[in-house]
This record gives sequence, structure tokens and C-alpha cells, in this order.
Amino acid sequence: MTKQLNDVKYWTYHDSDKPICVLIHGFTGSHEGFQYIIPDLENFHLIVPDLPGFGESELTLDEFSIDALARKVNDFVRALNLKTSPYLVSHSMGGLVAASMLTQNPELFHERTVFISPVATKVRRLDSRSLGAFLGRLQYFVGKSVPKAGPKLVKSRLLSRLATSLILTTNERAMKKTINDHHFKNLDYISSIDFYHRLHIDINKKGALDYADELNKKFKPLIITGDKDNVTPLATEIKLANALNADLHVLNGVGHLLHYERPTEVAAAVNAFLSR
Repeated sequence: MTKQLNDVKYWTYHDSDKPICVLIHGFTGSHEGFQYIIPDLENFHLIVPDLPGFGESELTLDEFSIDALARKVNDFVRALNLKTSPYLVSHSMGGLVAASMLTQNPELFHERTVFISPVATKVRRLDSRSLGAFLGRLQYFVGKSVPKAGPKLVKSRLLSRLATSLILTTNERAMKKTINDHHFKNLDYISSIDFYHRLHIDINKKGALDYADELNKKFKPLIITGDKDNVTPLATEIKLANALNADLHVLNGVGHLLHYERPTEVAAAVNAFLSR
């Protein structure tokens, strides 16, 4: 069911009398990124927003940063007037947003939280992610700076297909098409290239590890990741898991899009952890 609250579009799934999970998507994504794990999370009432500035939600931020985005989403969660504290389940950049959300307002959320391939650490100069981070920043910089040609570059389906191919691990043609089609749809949702550019810079300047001291005061996390992830590499996830004293669930042979490619296994890990 589609709803709207405080300029945030959100979708709900499964019976409202079940324990509540709020799902937080990643950069350039939308609620649709969770479409494959949703059926296997039927033990929970799911609330899945399009984050402000993404998908169908308006860009209503005064500041383009992870912490400002987290504040806005916490305002949304607070406005829901939920009777019980929800679990927070997040993916990729959503994990960074979730870490900030939990730090800013720990009282809003259940102590158990799930990070799926979160941005764990900032990108350093000699990091394996540094070239990708630079090219992404350059794409958005050109996009916001060069009239006509810039936006076409940012919304190029060819570049989107190329970038997606670098993080896919599946060999299934139908799955590849599904993921590419979803990413093409996200191009049409771009609210502001300047917003994407500035948020992309902020994402690469920090990681969930930066929030570890505050998170350790209350939260018990589970980190789910793939051992072939080149966006949020396993080594960084291990580092984050150690800092948070978190459970770590590693899926072999899959990368950053594990919630598409191995949704049943991801959902099973979420179910087992949150049902303890």
C-alpha cells in the first residue's frame, strides 16, 4: 500500500499487527530495491520509504549530507507514531544513513538492527574503491556543471549498464535485465544532480565505523555481506563488525546486489536474527 507522510512516499507490506521493520535503501535507489526480500519477510510489518530526494519522495533537505538525510528520515519515523520501536534494516548507503539515524535518536528504534552491505569505512587514497569514487564524483560534477550534456551524462543508460555490470555476480540473463531495468528507472527519479554530487562526496568521506562509539551504547547489529562485494569490500565489513561487536553473515559468491541475487538467503538471515 502506498502512503505519504511529511513529503515522504512510503510503502507498507504484511499485517500491521506484526513487529515493525523500517527498510532504508541505498544511493540512487528506491523502495523497489527491496522487492525480492519483501515476500520472505512476512513475519514483519514492513515500512519502506523512498528517502527524501530519491524515488518518488521530494527533495526537502536544507543541507545535502548523510546526517541531514538521517534527521529527515527520523522525523518521518517519529511522525508515524508507532506503538512499538521498529527494527531498522538498511542496505549500502542506507546503512550509513541508518547508523546516523540510530546515533541521533536511539530511543526511536529497537536495539537489534541489520546492515546489508553497509558503507563501513571512508574511501582512502589507496583504497580499492578510490577510482570508482573519483569517477562517480566526476560524473556528477560534470552533470551539474555542463548544461544539456551534463544531465545526459548522468542519466546515460549506457553508463548505468556499465556501472551495474561491474557489481553484478549473477550469470542469469533475466536477473541482469531486471536489475538494469530497475537502475534505468532510478535515472528518471533523479531529483537534483547537485544533491547527488554533494551526497556522493559525503558518502565517501565517512563510514558507519565513524558512529561506532555511539552505536555500541545500545545496539546489537547484524551485518550481512557478500564475499565478492567490490563496493563495500568484505575487509571493511569485518572491521565494522569487530568495532560494533556485531554478528557477521557472509554469503559466498555474491557481491553488492545480494538482496537481488540471493534474496531468500538474505531474508533468512534477517528473520533468524530479528526473531531471537
